[in-house]
Amino acid sequence: EPGAPPVPEEAKVFLDVDCLVDGQSWCDGFVEALSHSMVFVPLLSWTAEDRGSVGQMSRIGVDGFDRVDNVLLELIIATALRDEPGAAVQAVVPVLIGAAEGDGFAPFPFSKLARLSDEPSR
Repeated sequence: EPGAPPVPEEAKVFLDVDCLVDGQSWCDGFVEALSHSMVFVPLLSWTAEDRGSVGQMSRIGVDGFDRVDNVLLELIIATALRDEPGAAVQAVVPVLIGAAEGDGFAPFPFSKLARLSDEPSR
């Protein structure tokens, strides 16, 4: 496309479990990596017993459970950078997955989305 940023010949992948360093701020490492990324592809999961990145968010505000959710912060940072003129991030493309099942994943449980809180975590 005319005017589109050049696509690098090779893509480098930042996978937080492989790239973040124990004992160092995850936020600093994530923001540094994201600030040099063209595409952010978060893997959003919801597994049994409200586990997984999205499943845990469903517990915010329930029975006094309230914490800042790192996945939610990552999505907020990524979309803010995407909307910033001149930023490297051009797209946020979430991949929604259910529980691990055999050699793959179960479908994402879309029917559970109504359980997510409308209240911000503190």
